[in-house]
Amino acid sequence: MKKESLAKRRVFPVVFMLAITLVFISITTVIYTYTKDQIALNERLRLKQAVLYSAGVPLPDNPVEIERIYDERVNEVKDDTGLVKYFAVKSPDSQYVQSYVVLRTGAGLWGEITAAVGFNKELTNFTGLEVLAQNETPGLGGRIGEAWFKEQFQGKRPPLTTVPEGDPTGDNQFQAITGASYSTAAIKDIMNKSQEYARMEIGGQ
Repeated sequence: MKKESLAKRRVFPVVFMLAITLVFISITTVIYTYTKDQIALNERLRLKQAVLYSAGVPLPDNPVEIERIYDERVNEVKDDTGLVKYFAVKSPDSQYVQSYVVLRTGAGLWGEITAAVGFNKELTNFTGLEVLAQNETPGLGGRIGEAWFKEQFQGKRPPLTTVPEGDPTGDNQFQAITGASYSTAAIKDIMNKSQEYARMEIGGQ
């Protein structure tokens, strides 16, 4: 009897944990099934916002209006496999392209940084930067997503160099983030290399 009781005491926790795990997996699966479409829609809206912002297009607060502006003014240029190579953004009152946007990825401190980088139609100056994904340190490298940091790239001309945070900048300079040299360098690399990519993919069109 003692051996049987001991066996039950050992088996019961294992069975109990397996049952609890199965319940939570089932709940997570149900939640994912019901929310995956909404998550995909939110990610798509986030991409549209990033493209418009980096192209220098003022963003309305209404998501429906963002969708309308994107559909009216943005052309997604794809390669033979269906992947988007770049975005051509038209001016609001004509069919002529006013800016281009490319999506570029670079190595950050703790993972990849993905950004939408916008150029004027001549591909000589930046129209904007929007960070789509990053895992940089909050309060340090994570500040690459702050408005003041992103806005300073508008109108800049690559190749870019950096100056200390708070210092005045020239046409091809931007302020580094204090204490986040690696993240700052990652953004500089992404921005500078994006022009080469844009000229290769868009320049011959």
